[in-house]
Amino acid sequence: MFDGVLLSGTNELSLDNKGRFIMPARYRDVVLENSDNQIVITRSLFDKCLWVYLNYEWESVVASLGDIPNIADPLTRTVQRVILGSAVFVKLDAQNRVVIPPELRNLAELDKKAYLIGFNNKFELWSEHNFEAQRKQDQLMLEKACNAIDSNSMLKNIRL
Repeated sequence: MFDGVLLSGTNELSLDNKGRFIMPARYRDVVLENSDNQIVITRSLFDKCLWVYLNYEWESVVASLGDIPNIADPLTRTVQRVILGSAVFVKLDAQNRVVIPPELRNLAELDKKAYLIGFNNKFELWSEHNFEAQRKQDQLMLEKACNAIDSNSMLKNIRL
């Protein structure tokens, strides 16, 4: 069972010309109290978005990556390189803005409009274009799974 701060909800953001967004008010206290006003931004392993962690949660991620048993495995090294090598520590400024470094902005194709999505133990940060494409893909996957709900063990056992 998850024992950290549960992050949820979708927030539309505006990025300024320096690649900054204002942390939504609903999360400011969480970031201040649980993360000393600092977050960690890295690239996603799976999607064309960024992952944004509170400090204490990032420590768990680092520990988990350090516990991967076989450092000789190329996939292990790749996962560590992608997640740890892309990570940047960012403090919210006095106006509660977060600066996204240009390299990460480019990787996620972030421009003027973005979406910050609470995703359990982290946030996902999506560009408008990539988020809309992902929403369409998610909808198709759900429709397909719901049409075969009896054969989908994950959906059959979920309690909503």
